[in-house]
Amino acid sequence: MEKLDPSAVAEPRNSSERAMRHELNIPLRYRLEGQDDWAAGEAINMSESGLLFTSNQLLEIDSRVQITFQSTDTPQVKSSTRLARVVRRTLSNWPETRVKFGARFCS
Repeated sequence: MEKLDPSAVAEPRNSSERAMRHELNIPLRYRLEGQDDWAAGEAINMSESGLLFTSNQLLEIDSRVQITFQSTDTPQVKSSTRLARVVRRTLSNWPETRVKFGARFCS
């Protein structure tokens, strides 16, 4: 049986396809669009196009969320709030085992 060269099967990724990610590990607050109550989460990394974050709540794919980066010492500022759509969710590896959500910023 002939082995396939992986580079012959997949197109090489163009570096402009994916925005550069910046590690954050900072607290955030989010709420489902149209709801009043904010939930706590943690931003893992962020790019120009979206955000990877964790939360104790389970969010559905395609949920629209408002996200704000805020410390407990800083009041919410409307301009710091971004609207995003959850595009994926994964379970992180043991021993952490928490749900990670990928969200794409809405224009």
